[in-house]
Amino acid sequence: MVSLQDEMFQKFNFDTEWAVRLISKITNDEDMPIEGDAIVKQLLGLQINAEKFFFSIRKSLVEFDEVLEVQRKHVYDLRQLILTGDDESCSQHIFQYMQAVVDEIVFSNINPMKHPSTWSLSKLLKEFMTIGGKLLDESFGGITDDSLLNSLGQLNDMGSIDVVNFSLPNLPAPPNAFRGIRRKSSSLRRWLVICSDDLIENGKYRTASNLLRKYLGDFLIASYLNVVEESGYEDKYVKEIERAVLLKTLDCFWRDHLVNMNRLSSAVNIRSFGHRNPLEEYKIDGCRFFISMLSATRRLTVEALLRHWSSPMESLELP
Repeated sequence: MVSLQDEMFQKFNFDTEWAVRLISKITNDEDMPIEGDAIVKQLLGLQINAEKFFFSIRKSLVEFDEVLEVQRKHVYDLRQLILTGDDESCSQHIFQYMQAVVDEIVFSNINPMKHPSTWSLSKLLKEFMTIGGKLLDESFGGITDDSLLNSLGQLNDMGSIDVVNFSLPNLPAPPNAFRGIRRKSSSLRRWLVICSDDLIENGKYRTASNLLRKYLGDFLIASYLNVVEESGYEDKYVKEIERAVLLKTLDCFWRDHLVNMNRLSSAVNIRSFGHRNPLEEYKIDGCRFFISMLSATRRLTVEALLRHWSSPMESLELP
């Protein structure tokens, strides 16, 4: 039994006035149940509209959740790999993070289509030093944007390049930390990834850009390996610290990302008033949020590890 005052009738535009007129012709008793083919037909139509409405809501929720599910799978797979991977896998994660942070700094300050004199080398060096902190103060602190520009200009005069022990002309060489087959192989693989990726545009100065990425990446990674070795701690303890920082940073940013995605799912519905598809808006902004989250995770992980090993007595508690 359904009352004509039920909000469902108003929500789905049921003609209650028509029903009231029909009922008044039959009886004046408001509590008497009304039956008839016309009433049943109208109620069936109402039920169909209600089912379509709630089905569209469920479908929308599933589609929104599918967007987040892709991100969730990526994060959970990464977390499982960190937890179950061996020590070498953990180290490779750290090196990839460091190279990725360097790449982001380089990409935001150069243009491979233009001469290095137009690049923001001063800002690039400042951001790189900010990442390295105390670890790079002595070895890299004396490099200026002019000296870096002169070094980049001399790349064309270089003959063969030793990829493993590469250094820009007239600039400090990275610490000699790439000893052993594994570390040399890791350095070579990073160079192959740099050369084969499409993160940077093809241009006249693409090679100079890639060599700059390799030099700064090598300097940061080698400085890190050097300070870890000088700390005197066992490899097992070092890997425990690295794994703990990786997991804690990832979990922290993932929780914040879930909150942001929940807020976004509510906010995009308002955009439908501007004739924009809420789901498409959710996908676009959700992807942008996710990329930003991964970037922040890498950056904070690198900063935390460098800060910890450059001042281990001041970093007893992980960030």
